[in-house]
Amino acid sequence: MNTSFSFEEPIDLSRFNHLYSTEAAAESQPSSNSIPDGRYEVVVAEASLTTAQSSGNPMIRWVLRITGSTFRDRILRKHSAITEKSLPYVKKELEICGLRLATFSDLSMRVSELEGVELEVAKITKDNDSKVFFNRAIASQTQPDGVAHDELPF
Repeated sequence: MNTSFSFEEPIDLSRFNHLYSTEAAAESQPSSNSIPDGRYEVVVAEASLTTAQSSGNPMIRWVLRITGSTFRDRILRKHSAITEKSLPYVKKELEICGLRLATFSDLSMRVSELEGVELEVAKITKDNDSKVFFNRAIASQTQPDGVAHDELPF
């Protein structure tokens, strides 16, 4: 059963045929609303294990929400492929986030613990390829119970 909508009259696109066959595809331009290279304070909004479509390798998919600067609440994305060669880098990223694993296979059960971690990251673009690097964790000003870290008795 076809549930698509039909127009009263078919749309005639034939007037574009010649232009389409002779026109070169537009060069991709950087988006005017893209986030420029630089250092950003972010919070891990989402971290999940998934599989890379191109290689089939496991990877961590990071969604990082900017918490400071004029780009507040904008999103940076990072994919950390997990291979024999990349494992030392993935381990460093996890340690920066404060996640220490007894065995690496524990990550599948503990990946959600990465959410909420505050980080300083660097976004660097080279040859139209942007990468996000974790610099350091940012110490939270509150404890898990929401109480600020201070020595005041009141």
